[in-house]
Amino acid sequence: MFFNIDADDGAAIGGWLAPDNPSAVPKILVRRPGEEDIEISATIQRPDVRDLGVHATGLVGFLIDDKMIQGLPGVEDIELLEADTGILIYRRFKKGRHIERKFFLFDGSIRPIEKLGGRSRNLFTLTYPSTERYAFETMLVLINNSFNKSIFMSGRSSYPRYAHFLSNAKFTTAALLGDPFEELAQRLVILSLIQKSDSTHMLPLLFTGLTALSDFVRDLPLEDPKGILAKFRNVTDEEREALISPMTRMFGCIPGETPERRHVPAALENLASMELVGVRSRFRDFSALLAGILGHDLTGDYEPVVHPSISALADRLSRISLVADLLEADLALYSFAEESVVSALSDDADVVARDTQTM
Repeated sequence: MFFNIDADDGAAIGGWLAPDNPSAVPKILVRRPGEEDIEISATIQRPDVRDLGVHATGLVGFLIDDKMIQGLPGVEDIELLEADTGILIYRRFKKGRHIERKFFLFDGSIRPIEKLGGRSRNLFTLTYPSTERYAFETMLVLINNSFNKSIFMSGRSSYPRYAHFLSNAKFTTAALLGDPFEELAQRLVILSLIQKSDSTHMLPLLFTGLTALSDFVRDLPLEDPKGILAKFRNVTDEEREALISPMTRMFGCIPGETPERRHVPAALENLASMELVGVRSRFRDFSALLAGILGHDLTGDYEPVVHPSISALADRLSRISLVADLLEADLALYSFAEESVVSALSDDADVVARDTQTM
């Protein structure tokens, strides 16, 4: 999907949208609070877009004015979405309410920070959680949205894949890391619960990249160390690829690479290039420093709490050498990062945001 907003002068919003199907006529949803959505189709021919090769006919342009939306100049909360995917392509910027900054939070957890969705939506014009769901081309369009100056993105996307584009688009970047055994335990518990529910069809949508573990978590004896060991002894190649050091894959590997210990230095170097790196064990410090960078409190009073069942499973997993081998790179990466963050906080909390260079 490709799109661009050309102008919003208050009385009219104009732009173009090229859907994934290059021969389809794009449809846009116009959304306002308390009103039914209005679906419109592109009606304006755009030879310039056709010549870019992203659409077969160039019938991708649209114009939304007060003839279509009564009182448009006074409608603050108006959103435009791609009708088929629901991806937000435009929302009006509210001066004094929205943060004039582009921000990407790399959070490797399968369970992102609770309440962040609502708070980020209140503070940013455009918000895109769980970015790992988006195709590469769509991600580039979202990142390179030059018309909008207030964007929040978060997810398990590959940092090496997008670092160059994020830098060019002037994004502020931050990373939040979790204990590898706890992260694996959380993945196994949540995936196991989904497998036992009627929501297995939602797995590809909710947990991109983890569908290979569907069979692995089926009948996984989470409270039986011997049963867990037997499962890990019989992992398939595909399951092993899904289990092995996801944090190192996220920060140190290019797409297609299998995480190894040799990728840890690259991951540390990439983390050092970010404005802020935090660990979940020191979340309040991370939250305070992030508020200092953004000028607003993004996380509120949220405090991550590890459920006792997750902690217990993490402890069992930590005692299994096969699991430690799978997480070897992540354990090294997290140890270095946590030590650096804790050391920086002990020395001077005001400089920890940039002190990741000590990694």
